[in-house]
Amino acid sequence: MRKLLLVAPLAGLMAVACASAAAKSPAERPPLNIPPPPSRTIEPAPEPPPEPVEELPAAPTGTATRPPRRETPKPEPPKPGEAAKPSETTPPVDTAPAPPPAAPAAQLTTPQTADTTLAAKTVQATLDRARNLLATVNFGPLSNERKKAYNDAKLFMQQAEDALKQGNLVFAQGVATKAETLARELSGR
Repeated sequence: MRKLLLVAPLAGLMAVACASAAAKSPAERPPLNIPPPPSRTIEPAPEPPPEPVEELPAAPTGTATRPPRRETPKPEPPKPGEAAKPSETTPPVDTAPAPPPAAPAAQLTTPQTADTTLAAKTVQATLDRARNLLATVNFGPLSNERKKAYNDAKLFMQQAEDALKQGNLVFAQGVATKAETLARELSGR
């Protein structure tokens, strides 16, 4: 009974609080005046009057002009039952052997090729460091995330070697550096 006495005033207090906190009707606000959308018709711009075309200047004399193309007559196909005869208009075929191809030019060493050689050596050194670091990592106890990183490092090394063979040194250096970074993280260095 005591609980009922305590609950009754509390319930009354809650009812009053809810009634006062109830949403009141919104204040009277004027409706929004939305302008109508603009018309969507587009009028075409008037075309300017055509300008008179001046006569072109005469072609300068003394310049070589291309001769008109001559149409070569096509030989008529042989009629059935007749043997093919050599045509009088067909020129004889020259069966002289073709001249041998020219020897390739000698490879010149320029500062650019020296830079290329240096860049290739740099990429190879980066790959060797990554390979040595990965050799120290025991693949078996690695977590799945670190196994993926190990495989990614191997993939980067393969991509760098392929790019090095193709001569794409910038890409090769980029992926070789990624491989080295992953290998360094995996080896704990």
